[in-house]
Amino acid sequence: MASVSATTQGFEVRPIGRGLGSEVTGIDLATASDTTLAELAALYRQGSVLVLRGQDLTPEQLTRFGRALGPLEDHTREQFTLPGYPTIYILSNKEVDGRRIGVHRDGMGWHTDGSYLANPLDTTVLYALESPPVGADTLLADMREAFEALPLEQRDALREKQVLHSFVHLIGNLDPEARSVVTAEQRERAPDVIHPLVLPRADGTENFYLSSGSTKEILGQDPEEGRQLVRDLIVHATQERFIYRHRWKVGDVLVWNNRQTMHRATEYDDKKYQRLVYRLWIAGTGGLGA
Repeated sequence: MASVSATTQGFEVRPIGRGLGSEVTGIDLATASDTTLAELAALYRQGSVLVLRGQDLTPEQLTRFGRALGPLEDHTREQFTLPGYPTIYILSNKEVDGRRIGVHRDGMGWHTDGSYLANPLDTTVLYALESPPVGADTLLADMREAFEALPLEQRDALREKQVLHSFVHLIGNLDPEARSVVTAEQRERAPDVIHPLVLPRADGTENFYLSSGSTKEILGQDPEEGRQLVRDLIVHATQERFIYRHRWKVGDVLVWNNRQTMHRATEYDDKKYQRLVYRLWIAGTGGLGA
């Protein structure tokens, strides 16, 4: 692929990594036609990550873009959603009338959104309304590159592994500042589930499906030994050579495939700077390994 290429809609595309995704410039999501949004969705599906810079979106325009990628998913912790918009989740350290308006310090460890769901999330979309000038980067790890870098014999052994994921286990591992409590309704909506450790892809390749927070155990192994194996694989998969680092600017939209990547947030000076990011989730449309 060339370093920069033009699409039929006139915007420019720059590849990210070796097939990980694309960064797009020269497009306004707020006024984009349905045809243009469909073309962007198709471009995104060629890889695992899509970056769009310089956007200025209302909640309605953001959700319109999200729906072009697939059906929107309501968030499990609805207390942190934007009033009137159950599909928009707020990530922020801001407080209004002494109450935090969103979740702060969420996602600091390597993980995959929605891994605790029976039908795991397809895609996450983040949109930055306020962002620190330094820090608060989002890191994305290419799970295909990481899996293919292992010796063949090790890959064969890992294909047989099944992992028990738990929403309750995830919330119990969150930073205390997340101020998260699992309600009885949330517990009922998200029972423990089992997913394979390695997923096939449509093009015949494979990738890891890893998440630190929700992993309760690997079936057939001592629970702590299973969690240690997952931790060891995450250390392997998050080497610098597999990472895309997104340095945020106000107006950025970052999109990633949760079934093909792993991600984490990074620190910033939350006493000096404010951060406000909206998050959308795109529902999964098929079981893992299908």
